[in-house]
Amino acid sequence: MACRLLGADPAAMVWLRAGDRARHRPGQDDLPQPWKATQRAHPQGGLMVTAIGIDIGGSLVKLGVVDGSGKVLARDAVPVHRDIEFAEFVHLVTEATEGLRKSHPGIAAIGIGVPGTPDPETGMLNGRCPAIPALLKGSLSKLFSIRFGVPAVVRNDAVSATHGEMRHGAGRPFSRFALLTLGTGIGGSMVIDRKVIDGPDGLPPQFGCISLDPARTDIADPVPGMVENLASARALVNRYRQLQPDTDARDAETVVDLAKAGDAVALQVVDEVARWLGQMIGIMSNMLNIEAAIIGGGLSLAGPFFTDRIAKNVRDFVLLKPGRPPVIVAAEHGNDAGVIGTAALALDMFAPTAKE
Repeated sequence: MACRLLGADPAAMVWLRAGDRARHRPGQDDLPQPWKATQRAHPQGGLMVTAIGIDIGGSLVKLGVVDGSGKVLARDAVPVHRDIEFAEFVHLVTEATEGLRKSHPGIAAIGIGVPGTPDPETGMLNGRCPAIPALLKGSLSKLFSIRFGVPAVVRNDAVSATHGEMRHGAGRPFSRFALLTLGTGIGGSMVIDRKVIDGPDGLPPQFGCISLDPARTDIADPVPGMVENLASARALVNRYRQLQPDTDARDAETVVDLAKAGDAVALQVVDEVARWLGQMIGIMSNMLNIEAAIIGGGLSLAGPFFTDRIAKNVRDFVLLKPGRPPVIVAAEHGNDAGVIGTAALALDMFAPTAKE
């Protein structure tokens, strides 16, 4: 069977058999909302400049066509798994990307967000990528640029989401803010003077490793008393189950709903988590004089019930500006955060005239 070379860089070289089909690609009804494919016609008067944003998660790759205002014009999604081979992964995602590109002429660039640390120059991931280890085997930015004939950029997913909130979301009014994504862990990035901060090797800030209670040797992996083990969505559920061992609660949304309904133990746990986050945001504010902390991830869906509690606690830890603590707000983009962020980053880099 004939083969096709998708990448010229030896470090990014991958061979795919022409005509190979994915072992399984579910139909649209198998995909979670809102990631069923949607289409919107281009307005009359010519093609708008758009980018494709690709948000790679451990079980689902979300894709979308995004315009210069941050509006998602079309969506698709591809289920994946941890043990997927690199060639199969590339085949699945390029197939979905091609479908979006054909239905939306005018794609100027492609942005890719990955759960790892990509080298900004080569697109190769450094270190580990536990979610999908195969991503270490090639440069997605080079492969997609060659395949589709447009520039492509790959960045850490937290950096991409922060860029999206800065350009089109809750970060628009602020010059200096932090985005905190609360999920299994705590991720995010920082914006200083309207620039998303990451390291020279593409590594974003490791917010989850900030130690707030170093005496806690029971949660010392990898850092004693780190905030990720105290205030992530996973930590909230674990704490509730510790206090209520007979509970059926398995996710943070359930615990928050119980707290809203008046469950005293659930409310205690939510308040504990809000206190830890208030301490962490206070440290950030004292160091960097941030104007806001934007809360993303699943816990952001709790809205003011949760963010107001964090804001109340921040005041106890802010010394730099005791009369004006940072604003605490929920992220705006929800499940679209990665797609909007990667597309906005690609447009800003390669098609700056598309900005509004």
